[in-house]
Amino acid sequence: MSGSTPASDAARVVDADDDRFDHGGSRRGVTDPEASVFRRGNGTGRFGNGHGEDDGKENANAFVTTLKFVYRHSTALVPVSLVWVLCSLPLVTVGPASLGVYSVVLSLRETGRVDRTHVVETVRTNLVPATLLGFLPVTFVGIASLYVVSGLATGFVGTALTAVALYGGLYVGVLLVPTFVSIASGVEPRTALRESYVWLAGSPATGLQLLLVTAVLFVATLGLSIGFVLLFAGITTAYHVEVVVRTTAEDGTLPSLAAELR
Repeated sequence: MSGSTPASDAARVVDADDDRFDHGGSRRGVTDPEASVFRRGNGTGRFGNGHGEDDGKENANAFVTTLKFVYRHSTALVPVSLVWVLCSLPLVTVGPASLGVYSVVLSLRETGRVDRTHVVETVRTNLVPATLLGFLPVTFVGIASLYVVSGLATGFVGTALTAVALYGGLYVGVLLVPTFVSIASGVEPRTALRESYVWLAGSPATGLQLLLVTAVLFVATLGLSIGFVLLFAGITTAYHVEVVVRTTAEDGTLPSLAAELR
């Protein structure tokens, strides 16, 4: 009479986990539960803190969790931040460059490593919509800056137009955070944009939080000179993903993203 042993059972579990990745390298599951910060303390789902623990203090502070994540994956995030700065210099490429960083952070959260094939494929597939979306806030802020520099931001009309353009740039910039997180997770761009608009309309406080923390990180890293080049994109994107994933896990306001991350 044959029976299973603990060793054979463990081998079957490992084989089952390996099968969750296809031969093309696509991500079909979490292969590194210890590194995955999508996994909850109860061991299910892909939204937790990555340690299989229900740490109430850590869950209560997204920024602290982000700092720990950046520290664990600094060897990957520092060069990614540098590449983001170089790729964003033409301005028109800031969208695809940002989408690439979001994809890297999601890959690190899911598997503990950078799936380069998946990142490149994500950017290539969504190159056009990412370019168009990424250029929108640049355009609005550019218009506002043009009004200020040219002296047109005087009087009621000039001041109002400058304020509207600046508000439009900031609003679209925040809107693109959940949009790019969703696209990087595999959601179709139009669906991602539509659901992100609903998300932002229903969570203005969270949107303001993203804006303020991003501004603080921008100023803080800019003051370090080289720190902006090596840290800003990585730590900011990691924080964005942390906040969006937590919100999605708690209230399901981004249904397509929630479906991709289960």
